[in-house]
Amino acid sequence: MRWLSIFAITLLLTACGDSSSNSSNNKDSANKNPTIPIAKKTEKNAAVNPSLFLVNAIVGDVTTVDCTLSGGTKTSCYKITIAGSPADPDTSPEGPYCPPTITSSAEEGGTWIDGKGTVYDVDGEFIKNLATLYQDKEWQMYDINTGKVTIINGARGCEVAGDPRPIPGFNNFCLECPLEEIGGGIHKTVLIPTTPVPAEKPTEIRGRENTGVALNGVLLGPPAPLEMILSSHSLGVLDDCGAHANPHEGYHYHSANGCAEVGIQKDGHSAMIGYALDGYAVYAKTDKSLIEVKGLDECGGETDDVRGYHYHASAPGTNQIFGCYMGEKGSFEGESDQDRPRPKNGGPRSEGGPEHKPE
Repeated sequence: MRWLSIFAITLLLTACGDSSSNSSNNKDSANKNPTIPIAKKTEKNAAVNPSLFLVNAIVGDVTTVDCTLSGGTKTSCYKITIAGSPADPDTSPEGPYCPPTITSSAEEGGTWIDGKGTVYDVDGEFIKNLATLYQDKEWQMYDINTGKVTIINGARGCEVAGDPRPIPGFNNFCLECPLEEIGGGIHKTVLIPTTPVPAEKPTEIRGRENTGVALNGVLLGPPAPLEMILSSHSLGVLDDCGAHANPHEGYHYHSANGCAEVGIQKDGHSAMIGYALDGYAVYAKTDKSLIEVKGLDECGGETDDVRGYHYHASAPGTNQIFGCYMGEKGSFEGESDQDRPRPKNGGPRSEGGPEHKPE
């Protein structure tokens, strides 16, 4: 699926968290403002359907438990444990990531995004021209004598991928953490409301919280910290599906590049990809005729009589799966934003960090 353009993405999670209101006046003005569509409680909100997940996408049984959502609502949630690897490997293959040399073809490397809508194929020529692309002569990710790309992979690659901060005294490397290095996938348990509960106002995606789960058993991640990654002249390359892995979150999508579109709709509507953390379904950007949906709200959502309120995926290259939350969020069991390794004021990791000698 090489309809992409030229490059690769890096390391782990940012983005997701609640935006709070300072007063009831703010809430009132948001609800009255026609430019901020709200999924109102009177609208049809389709219930979550666990049977839509592919075989092998879920580990164990799906159960129903009591839960409290991000807005304080007490309700019932489905407790779902995903496998953490694509259950549809033929249509949503994992890898490749870093191209071996500066003469490698696009088929030998993954992708990269600029966060503004551009998706690059990461081939050898792309690696060779990084200094020109970023107008920064410090980019030199290959041996000028052999043309071999500087790659950190294997167990070391996964260790470095787990912490997106720059490594002091070391840069210009392409990073990859294949699924095989993390046991074929990391199981994650999510609590998603059985029926979505509309929030008082849209909630911004920020922080480092995963945003949902795909029907093929893969996490929907938050935006990747692109600026932090690029600041160390490194690339945490994404595969053609817009995903990569680390030992904390496992394999996860940062963009919707056409994979995991397994929930085919009989009426020709865009295929379903998965569920956001608030229980609203996420559908592909375009329908089976490659026609893009128009008139979406700020979160990328719309309402119809068949599916109720739902999101459509953002354009590949925008560094997000969808724009924001219209509902109160569930949670990933045993995790909070504070549980994950995070940069302190965006600074580099300590010198005593993991072994990072490149291959």
